[in-house]
Amino acid sequence: MIDVRVLLLATVAWLAALAAIAFAAQRERLPRALARHPLVLALSLGVYASSWTYYGGVGFAQRHGFVFLAVYLGPTLACIAAPLLWSRVLRITREQRLSSLADLLAFRFQSPAAGAIVAAFSVIASVPYIAQQFRATEQSVRVLSGPGHEEAVGAAFCVLLALFTAFFGARPSAEQGREDGLSTAVAFESAAKLVVLAVVGLVAVLGAFGGAGGLAAWLREHAAEVEALGRPVRDDSGWTSMLVISFAAAFVLPRQWHMAFATGAGVRALATAAWAFPLFLLALNLPVLPVLWAGTRLAPAEPADSYVLLVPQLLGQRWLALAAFIGGISAASAMAMVTAVALANMSATHLLLPLARRTLRRNVYARVLWLRRGLLTAILVGGWLFHRAQSHHGLLVESGIVSFVAFAQFLPGLFAVLFWERATRAGFLAGLLAGIAAWTAMCLAPLLPEVSGIDPGWLQLLLRGGADAAGVGGVAAPAAPADTWSLPTFVSLVVNFGTLGMVSLLRPPAREEREAARLCRRREIGPSVERATVAPSVSALEERLARLLGREAAGVEVTRARLELDIRSDETRPTELHALQERLHRNLSPLVGPVLARAVAEARAPAEGAGARGALTEELRWLERRLASGETRLVGAAKELDLLRRWLRSVLAQLPLGVCAVGPDGAVSLVNRRLEALVGVEERDLVGASLDRLPAPFAELFARAATAASAGDAGADEIEAPVAGRVRALRVHRAALDPIDARAASGGVVLLVEDRTERRALEAELAHRDRLAQLGRLAAGVAHEIGNPLTGIACVAQNLRAEAESDEIRARAGLIVGEAARIEAILRSLLEHSRTGAVPSPGEIPRARVGRVPLAQVIAEAERLIRLDRAAPRIRVEQDCPESLVVIGERRELVQVFVNLLANARDASEDGATVAVRGRIEAGQIVVEVEDHGSGIPEELLAVVLEPFVTTKRDPSGTGLGLPLSRSIVQDHGGTLALRSAAGQGTTVIVRLPLADAGAGAGRRGHEAEP
Repeated sequence: MIDVRVLLLATVAWLAALAAIAFAAQRERLPRALARHPLVLALSLGVYASSWTYYGGVGFAQRHGFVFLAVYLGPTLACIAAPLLWSRVLRITREQRLSSLADLLAFRFQSPAAGAIVAAFSVIASVPYIAQQFRATEQSVRVLSGPGHEEAVGAAFCVLLALFTAFFGARPSAEQGREDGLSTAVAFESAAKLVVLAVVGLVAVLGAFGGAGGLAAWLREHAAEVEALGRPVRDDSGWTSMLVISFAAAFVLPRQWHMAFATGAGVRALATAAWAFPLFLLALNLPVLPVLWAGTRLAPAEPADSYVLLVPQLLGQRWLALAAFIGGISAASAMAMVTAVALANMSATHLLLPLARRTLRRNVYARVLWLRRGLLTAILVGGWLFHRAQSHHGLLVESGIVSFVAFAQFLPGLFAVLFWERATRAGFLAGLLAGIAAWTAMCLAPLLPEVSGIDPGWLQLLLRGGADAAGVGGVAAPAAPADTWSLPTFVSLVVNFGTLGMVSLLRPPAREEREAARLCRRREIGPSVERATVAPSVSALEERLARLLGREAAGVEVTRARLELDIRSDETRPTELHALQERLHRNLSPLVGPVLARAVAEARAPAEGAGARGALTEELRWLERRLASGETRLVGAAKELDLLRRWLRSVLAQLPLGVCAVGPDGAVSLVNRRLEALVGVEERDLVGASLDRLPAPFAELFARAATAASAGDAGADEIEAPVAGRVRALRVHRAALDPIDARAASGGVVLLVEDRTERRALEAELAHRDRLAQLGRLAAGVAHEIGNPLTGIACVAQNLRAEAESDEIRARAGLIVGEAARIEAILRSLLEHSRTGAVPSPGEIPRARVGRVPLAQVIAEAERLIRLDRAAPRIRVEQDCPESLVVIGERRELVQVFVNLLANARDASEDGATVAVRGRIEAGQIVVEVEDHGSGIPEELLAVVLEPFVTTKRDPSGTGLGLPLSRSIVQDHGGTLALRSAAGQGTTVIVRLPLADAGAGAGRRGHEAEP
């Protein structure tokens, strides 16, 4: 015997270890990749194997032979059908945020009553199964330590389970996330019970039979008993019905549903579980028969339900007996905990919260948390009390079988959800209630004969015609074993299916039922059930939510939903508001259940501006949003159509024209990237909004164009609008769209926005070039006509200089001769350009008179020339140019450059102002700066002032040719000319020229190239 205190300490230690694992996984102390590995889901589904498997499976095999395998073949069949069943259920629960079977059935049949009945019946049907776990625990204590202490240990076990489950099973907020802590702990206990049961089976074979050879010899000696194990299967005594109810139990039991669909496992994990879970069940059942045979040989008079503990104890392996006890505690605790969590969530959302809405208006998260903790504690205590009320005669598995038959009553409704759109709310409720009545009379009442007054043997009498249903001693199964589940299963399911079908065919389903059925059946995407009504604004939705949760919690939930969808607080577009409404529904479903969450999302009237005329375009916008989010996996034709949609969207996005489609309701339905860039508003802020949300002048222009197009006036309008800080010329084409559905009176309009700015600039440039060409031809003619008088002037000036006696007159005549020569050079240059149009390459100076030119002398000469204008303002020129600044070039052209620059500086300055001319050598170049402190150049002209005919002078003397000509001459000398100016702060002209040494070669090459 093992001291009961050791057993109690081992129980506490094991639950503490599970708590540590759950805590580490929940706080991410364990690697997330490990906690969320797909095999964790497969092992967590191992919660299916409760104390029924661990202890009762051996007794069940002794009584009913190979029928015990049906308990595990049923889930295997369910896993084979996973693509048909589990995947569809996962899709629906994910899309609609449904966390329980009651949620799913209430959503499909649009009935709060359906959810309440399913939740209440789930609690009633689970209590016997939870009681089985306490019975198994107390029996194991009695086997290992003797009678007298099992009740105290059972009570302590109940308290510990309640504490553990309340801490790790009840979620403290409305966040819908993965329950890594509970899943990892359950997966660990599944692995533990598998290892322990495998070791017990191995020790049984080695200890009781001396190995596989001894076991084979013993089986040959008892061939008749072994052959009898298969008789119930051959006679179908409970085999088929057990397959049916275990098939259903694999995914409709609350604990199975919770682990498979409510803990956040994904499609990949479910696909892995579809093959790993059956392998786990196979490995778990391999030791059952060896343990049965070893127990029969060592202790044939003892009940087979205790063989897992007795065999190690009889073989002197007390450590293994204690480990087997821990394995049994693990199996019982996992089943009870997960079942209590699932039932508490289901009961809170469907039974209590709808009746106590006022309690949610203050501190909703804490109240819901403690409500669930109280419920799961009550469920566990209720299971323990039910265990105390039972007589505990018969097999350990009887309570579990009762629960299996009970949960099979949900099969008709689940099949209707997945496969039959014609099923109605009335049909489901009638069928479920009929099945519950049959189950109560045939299963639950006989389980409590002291309470119900019904003889538990009446079913056997009905099945066997009064024959003795007691089992034969030894290992063999009864000659004709009777089962207690076939008739209740057959009768209840026939009544359930038949009633559902007949009542559903009497009256067609309501509109909301048809819509929910379509959502459950579809593989493509579509609008939700609440699609028709939308709150008019975010504040209205928050106000409605505040009536349920209180203002503080409502603000938190609306803000969270807005941030998840990136929706503004002042949003009024129906598409965005509906998306926000649905997200609130989904976020609140785990907290208050889908019934209350849907009540919050309901609106009494359609959104403003949304009528029948715009229903189609609104639905198209909604579908576009859902498809773009990628929430639903499409298959078949829907997937191919979505690929085509994406390709067309890509083509539309790359068009160089801006595209804006406006629906019949006057709201924007579609825009492309080019239009976003033109109007300066992103697509997410435009789609679904009215045209008045566009910035000026686009709002008025587009509205006018849409009105004209609706009236049948196809054409185009042109405007100039600021785009990205620059005025652009836009042409807006318009056309009406044909309606694509009979529900719509019109198809809306499409607007195409063409940016003609570059084309206009090109046209202006061509016109400018044409003017320049004409000017060139005119200049050539003028130069030819001026040449003759200029020659006369030069001759007269030369004669005057030669004949004059006064030095002053000769000097002035010399100036006239020099300026005449400069005019002649300019005219010759104009004639050359007009004839050839040749442009010198950088560094090339195509002039005959090229030499070394000191810039200080050039600037001094330019200063003397500008002083000849008596009418111009008088300025003071400060020159700081060293004599070392020498360039290779044509002196007269360089003088012209600085005459132009100094004249411009003089004209921009006040009378008596100073103009600074500074020269220096920088990076192998000559840099000359001409700086004035005059009026400066406006910013809008700074970028174009170097172009021909652009001038800042207000008087008619400015031609706009001085700076362009100067830049051309500087570039001919291999340099650059740039401006630095600001209005009211003066101007600095920066001339860069190559040094004489650096440019000599280029200059000489240019000179030698002259013909």
